[in-house]
Amino acid sequence: MKQFASIFNDVLGPVMRGPSSSHTACSVRIGALAREMAGGSPAALRAEFEPKGSLAATYRSQGVDVGLAAGLLGMAPDAEGLMDSLAQAQAQGVSVTFHVTPFSADHPNTYRLTVTGRDGQATRFTALSVGGGMLRVVEVEEFPLLLEGGFYELLLFFDQDQRARLDGLEKLLAETSAGRVERIPGPEGWLIRLSSPLPVEPGVWEAASALLPPRRVLRLSPVLPTPSQLEPSVPFTSMEEMLSARPGRALWEIAVEYEARRGGQAEAELLRRMEDILAVMERGVETGLRGTEYRQRLLGSQSHRMLDPQRQARMIPDPLQQRIIANISAIMETKSSMGPFAAAPTAGSCGCLAGTVLAAAQEMGLGRDAVVRALFAAGAVGVLIAQHSTFAAEVAGCQAECGAGSGMTAAALVELAGGTAREAADAASMALQNVFGMVCDPVAGGVEVPCLGKNVMCGLNALASANMALAGFDAVIPLDETIGALDRVGRMLPRELRCTGLEGLTITDTGKRLARRLAGEGGCGGCCC
Repeated sequence: MKQFASIFNDVLGPVMRGPSSSHTACSVRIGALAREMAGGSPAALRAEFEPKGSLAATYRSQGVDVGLAAGLLGMAPDAEGLMDSLAQAQAQGVSVTFHVTPFSADHPNTYRLTVTGRDGQATRFTALSVGGGMLRVVEVEEFPLLLEGGFYELLLFFDQDQRARLDGLEKLLAETSAGRVERIPGPEGWLIRLSSPLPVEPGVWEAASALLPPRRVLRLSPVLPTPSQLEPSVPFTSMEEMLSARPGRALWEIAVEYEARRGGQAEAELLRRMEDILAVMERGVETGLRGTEYRQRLLGSQSHRMLDPQRQARMIPDPLQQRIIANISAIMETKSSMGPFAAAPTAGSCGCLAGTVLAAAQEMGLGRDAVVRALFAAGAVGVLIAQHSTFAAEVAGCQAECGAGSGMTAAALVELAGGTAREAADAASMALQNVFGMVCDPVAGGVEVPCLGKNVMCGLNALASANMALAGFDAVIPLDETIGALDRVGRMLPRELRCTGLEGLTITDTGKRLARRLAGEGGCGGCCC
């Protein structure tokens, strides 16, 4: 059963390293599931990508290869040694291979995977990366299902001739566990799936096995920070519902109420989690401004230049704008040097929200509590985009990444300024209206050019939209309708303009030369999504 979007699953996070949230971080999570399918002791992983999908062109430059290997080895998305995971796998005798192979795939980020354990048992499954580090497993051993990584899962495989006894097994599991039981037919038998927010007790499994021994068992643990719900429920699914049901309340308060229902956690815990995200953002700015080094990237360390008094003397005066550009650049430089950062909502757009909000808070003399509230306001807009559109540039272009980040940032800035929830929604709508049709064409597969400029542009777009809303400008189109239109426009973009490296700046003479240079250095310079 499909889950509602979560601020901490879909929008702010994961905290990660590497070039891409939908490629690197999501691959870590998919690799972690593969590890468990191999009983925690993998021997080999074969990954196949469809030639016309985005992964065939970007699995090296955007960190799919290192992400899968890292997850297979049990690493977290922010593990310090993540970028060396392929070498570590080889050293441990784990084979990880990649193949571009024709097969039917409806989604541009489709993984067809076969993992083999040390016992020789192979498991085949198909997974999708749907943006911002989120995943869907849509098939295991030819059994269709929807597995999003938020439950403890017990998958029991049975032969066709065991069908008559499945009713008793399902009843036993339903009565002795805290989960949901589902029977799924397949070409060679039946799959009984138990999905639970709690670990499946050993006694439950032992009783089930005694009643009807399966021919195969897979046990999986959650890979998302916020657990899934057995009965998906949230208090609001649109901005109009948020505003009409809670008149007079600040948008950040509405966001906390939403996430408390979605994740089953108390407000104090949610505030602590957001403070942790904020701390990562702050360190990202500090690290970038101090200077970073990384051989396999296009841009050097330059964020500090915006704050150099001698250079500022040559600029058009605007301290806030200069600070925004410096912060955004610093975070992007931290990301490109493979330091830890928070996808917000993606790796390709990680600078916009954090850099702009931290700069504005500093200029306004506001403390960390105000920034935490602003990030929740951004999350309220983000969950609506995640629920009704996408954060995947492969699906809807850069408007789904930097564009979405701009809308979220506009709402956050209104919250910082003490504006109303309605003003925050209007600011987000205006910011999103300005980004329709943004293509994704990262030069040399890196999230640096033109990604840095797009993050900066979207941060300043958010600032302008927030001030317009606070001044009483008319957004004209409500936020919910704007998100729907944004999604339709993004999906109309040709696939060549949606993060596949087939058009735009990436195929200019200089773009191709830079791609050859980075390929010669054997690395990925960063990436989008």
